[in-house]
Amino acid sequence: MRRKASGFTLVELVVVMAVFGIIIAITGSSFNAILTQTSKLMRTEESNIEGVIGLEVLRHDVMQAGFGLYTEQMGINYNEAATAPATSYNDAPGNVPRPIVVGNNVAAVANTGDLGAQNILAGTDYLVVKATTVGRNRTAQKWTYLKYTSNDVYPYTWRSAAENFATNDKVMLLRRQMSGSSQTIFAEPGTTGDFYVPFSASAFSNFTSASKSLYTVYGVDNTATLRMPFNRSDYFVARPQSAAQFPAVCATSTGILYKTTVNQADGNLNYVPLLDCVADMQVVLGWAIADGQKIDTYSSADGSAVSGVGTVAQIQAALGNGSNNSATNSPSIRNNLKMVKIYVLAQQGRRDPGYVSKTPILVGDSGETALTRSYDLTADMLNYRWKVYKIVARPKNLPANQ
Repeated sequence: MRRKASGFTLVELVVVMAVFGIIIAITGSSFNAILTQTSKLMRTEESNIEGVIGLEVLRHDVMQAGFGLYTEQMGINYNEAATAPATSYNDAPGNVPRPIVVGNNVAAVANTGDLGAQNILAGTDYLVVKATTVGRNRTAQKWTYLKYTSNDVYPYTWRSAAENFATNDKVMLLRRQMSGSSQTIFAEPGTTGDFYVPFSASAFSNFTSASKSLYTVYGVDNTATLRMPFNRSDYFVARPQSAAQFPAVCATSTGILYKTTVNQADGNLNYVPLLDCVADMQVVLGWAIADGQKIDTYSSADGSAVSGVGTVAQIQAALGNGSNNSATNSPSIRNNLKMVKIYVLAQQGRRDPGYVSKTPILVGDSGETALTRSYDLTADMLNYRWKVYKIVARPKNLPANQ
């Protein structure tokens, strides 16, 4: 006797469909949550990668501060930046260039350059680094020294052709006196009547061997003329006046951390964006005041606040132009500055309506509340995640670190 085939009842089908519906809903919700978290993570990592690359440029330049600078007044007149507020950090016309100059909690001010008008964010610090190597041209990355024979003086040629100067690169010559107090003075090549010389194999043939001295040739630029015998980079946080130049994902109270180079031809600024969505930058300086060897004092960018054995008067004197007009003066940037710490408060990822950030945020280490500042987030900034990047650099071309 054949058995009668049977199928699912309507009730069974309804129950199975309901179970599948619940499973699909749960799976879809979980998948959506995973996508959301992955998106947040990816955006945060993009911000971190951008920060690592941009801030490494800043750290490198600070470490190069003082490279190729002379230390004694030589009666050389030169020009630096030609636009405000960069002009506030000039050492021209006749002073020895300071390796580092810093502005503390600057006022909101318009700045101009090759990217158009920018508004510097109020309360942020302004950092200037002076060295031949902080220029963006290839000439600025090169150096050599003079060699002597019985009847000739000529620049040493490196094995790699890429490291050698090209004809007519603008270079300058410094003489480091090795006996007595170590001094680095400007040496006039005698071929142009200026502080630079167009490079050639015979450009220094009028020199003779100098006992206990070392002549070093530093590249500056390959433009037609030079306005200063070094290169200069300014770092600051500013917001472009043109909305098209500012990322739409950034909180409205933030700006861009820029590196700018001072153009040798006209003194204007050339901008390089390093990090978007930046709310603040603070600078803390570490000094060796008591014995010139170990750090015993930390100060705010302008020396108006001090922690340690040094006094406000000592630090502000060290930062001043006059104290840096000779290698023997102390305290000074060259002889006593050991460390530069830079803190950058930057947005992490896009706006997240489900997240509320803590406020205020200390832009510095826990023991530096008097040297930096606590940043109060505005209402439009609360739904973003924030990170304080910390850069620590020891300028290795200052005698204090040699």
